[in-house]
Amino acid sequence: MNSYITERFSPFFIPSLIFFCRLTSYSFATTLEMKRDESALLTFKAFITSDPHNMLKLNWSTRTSVCSWIGVTCDSHGTRVTRSKIPNMELVGSIPPEIGNLDSLVSLDISGNHLHGPIAASVFNMSVIDSIILSNTNSSGRLPEDICRHNRLQRLKILDLSLNNLEGDIPLSLAECPQLETVEFSGNSLSGHVPREIGNMTRLK
Repeated sequence: MNSYITERFSPFFIPSLIFFCRLTSYSFATTLEMKRDESALLTFKAFITSDPHNMLKLNWSTRTSVCSWIGVTCDSHGTRVTRSKIPNMELVGSIPPEIGNLDSLVSLDISGNHLHGPIAASVFNMSVIDSIILSNTNSSGRLPEDICRHNRLQRLKILDLSLNNLEGDIPLSLAECPQLETVEFSGNSLSGHVPREIGNMTRLK
């Protein structure tokens, strides 16, 4: 009897078991990735010292799905955060390095808030992001010298860091962002010359 069952069901059972294991593994991995995205956003929220309109305080909560949070957009499967857009909310605080853990982020816009201190270097480590808008945030410090090197920001099209307190030179490596179309640095305290290589960027508008 046991031999009959083995012979009868093995051809179907083993592939089904493999499929189930792979599906379970994929589901577990995507859950971990979404938890990491949620943790990164909650850390950003923790670094906000003033939220006068209670936008994040009342909305960004573990009681609801990350994909339903204000200013947050997920992919079509609801498995990763792809956009974070929370401009002009009068938020006060700073940008934590954990923001870089949003490694599926395509667009980041937190302009028009009061986010003092340097821009977390991890913002410039994102591999698939195509739009970074951090204008008018009171950010200070210097831009990383290797901003577009080591496969960083290879899809970046828009970089708007205007109306801040940034200092130092414009990094020469900015010319190594192959898709860059728009760069805005006005209203800062940058010094030195604009690198000649930037003038050779064919996509720059």
